[in-house]
Order: sequence, then structure tokens, then C-alpha cells
Amino acid sequence: MGILKENRHTRSSASLFDVSHLGVVRVTGPLRAEFLEKALVSDIKELPKGRAAVSHIMNKQGGIVDECIVTNMGDYLSVVVNGACRHKDWAFLLKAKLNEYSNADDKVGLELYQEDAIVALQGPRSAEVLQSLLGTSLDLKRMSFLDSTLHKIKEINATCTISRCGYTGEDGFEIMVPKESATALGELLLKEKAGGSQTIVKMAGLGCRDTLRQECGLCLYGHELHESIGLVEAKRVWTIGKRRRREGGFYGWEAVQRELKSNMAMRLCGFVTQGMAARDQCDIFRQSGEKVGYITSGTYSPTLKIPIGMAYVKVPFHKVGTELLVCNRKIMQPITIHKIPFVKTKYYRVKK
Repeated sequence: MGILKENRHTRSSASLFDVSHLGVVRVTGPLRAEFLEKALVSDIKELPKGRAAVSHIMNKQGGIVDECIVTNMGDYLSVVVNGACRHKDWAFLLKAKLNEYSNADDKVGLELYQEDAIVALQGPRSAEVLQSLLGTSLDLKRMSFLDSTLHKIKEINATCTISRCGYTGEDGFEIMVPKESATALGELLLKEKAGGSQTIVKMAGLGCRDTLRQECGLCLYGHELHESIGLVEAKRVWTIGKRRRREGGFYGWEAVQRELKSNMAMRLCGFVTQGMAARDQCDIFRQSGEKVGYITSGTYSPTLKIPIGMAYVKVPFHKVGTELLVCNRKIMQPITIHKIPFVKTKYYRVKK
């Protein structure tokens, strides 16, 4: 369909993405939560079975090694990491385990799990489609954003991990399915009519996914996040669990404490512009010519029909409404600082 149509279809209906490039690390053993709380900022010890948390793998200098989703699957903890970082993250966790527990595999076990494909069903009609496929075997109305469960999908005779999450800002699901059953699952979802006369789901690509995540202000490792950026600058302090804020104990905690008490020079913010979309690494200037920041991500927003993006900008020029200039392909172009997200997220939460 192309990126524009794929984006709009995801926002209005449901799209299917192949995200099998993501990395999955399984952590087992009686000290699995204690170990992960060294490397990750989340409150993992108190994470209920079947719940996930957005987290960050941290280095000892307080930089972000990667952003991840950690899920308590009962017998093990699942850590889903960025595809481009999976080998780096795997090596980092192996080294951390060696440093903390030597070769005590009976205490902590690590596995780079590669048996599943991963598909993401995203959009306001995703629950309708998946519920039609599952029938009465699983009630999706009882699943909130970041809930996860193992469930056998009878139509493909395979046990899958169904998680209510995604990277688009829409309601949706990421499904880990055995590789040999992935094609069958994809075909079923693409054929699903959910009681109507027409199919609902269409395939979408990673280019579309990137526009969707930017519209909702979601960070991408290597752009908004990297090892020389801390949680305070990136506005990711909310991922630190309440208990962890009190107790610390994760790599880089001392650096995070210093950042929280200091006035950081840069802040992540959004911006809008006109004309060409400004891409990452373009420099940002004041009218006087002073350089005050740089762009981390930029795209044309199919939803808002204007160019948008995210950037690190010096304080206080990061404030909403500030007018600045970006050097875009050797042309000075006006931008206006904008709050993020640009498009409100629509995650589903069970009403209590």
C-alpha cells in the first residue's frame, strides 16, 4: 500500500507487522529477578505473573544500553530487546551474569531464545480480529495493556505468547509464535472478517511503523536513546519502579541520582515544521546562529499531514512554542517546539 496508506489503515482499522527481528532473552533460575534488577531499572521482583514493564538496560555510567520489555512468565522472565541491539544486549547480560554470579547456572540461566517468530497486530480493530480468531478460548476484554499470556491457538495447533502491547500507540498485540506456524497464523489474521463481509487486516512494513512510533513520541534506540544519553535527558525516568527509586541497586543508579538533582543541559522534545521533513542528525540553531540542539528522528506525519520529529534541545529552548531553525540539506528551515506525543496513545486498559 505504501507508508501513507499503511499508517492510515493502522490508525483506522488493523495492520499486521512482521517484527521477528526483535531479540528475546529468557532468564531462569531462583535469582533471576535479583539478577535483572542489577541491569534493568524496573521493579521486577514485584512484577506479577503475566505482566510486563517497559524498562531500560543500563550501564554503570548511567547510559542507556537498550530499551526493552520485561515480562514475568511465571517460570522465567522474558526480555524483548531491539533487533539491532540483540547481540550487544546478549553479550552485556552474559558479562553482567559472569560478574555478579560467576558461572552459577543453577542460580541464573540465560538463553537467547530464537525458536519463535513475532508478529504485531496493531490498530483499533485488532482486538476484534484476534477475538474472532480465538473464539471463547481467551477473553481479550480482560487483558490490559502490558498483560501477557501463553495460549494455544487451536487453528494452528500452536502455543503462542500473546501480549497486549506494540510500538504504534494504538491498541494491539504482539504474538510470539513457533516459526513453523507463523505463516499459517499470518494467513488466518489476514483472512479474518470478524463476522463481516470484508477482510480487515492488511500487511504493513517497518517504514510505516516508524511513522506511527514518531507520531506517538516513542523512542528508538540509536536515535533518541544510546549509551551517552541518560534517563533524565530522555524523559524516561518514569520507567524506574517506585521501590527502585528508593533503593536503587541497578547499574548507573548513582549517575541517575546526580542527574535528578542537577539541571540537565539538554532535554528531549518534539517539533513541527513546514516543507521538507528534517531528518536525524540535522543541527538546530537559534535565530542568532547559536547551535542549541540536534534532531534524533524526523518524518512526515500521515495522520497530522505535516512534518514532525524529535530532538535534543538545550534548556530553556526546549519549551513548547519556542521557534528555532534547523539546517536541513544546507537550507535553514523554521521549526516550532511541540509537545509529545503528537498523536494521543490509545492503549486498552481494563476498567476496575
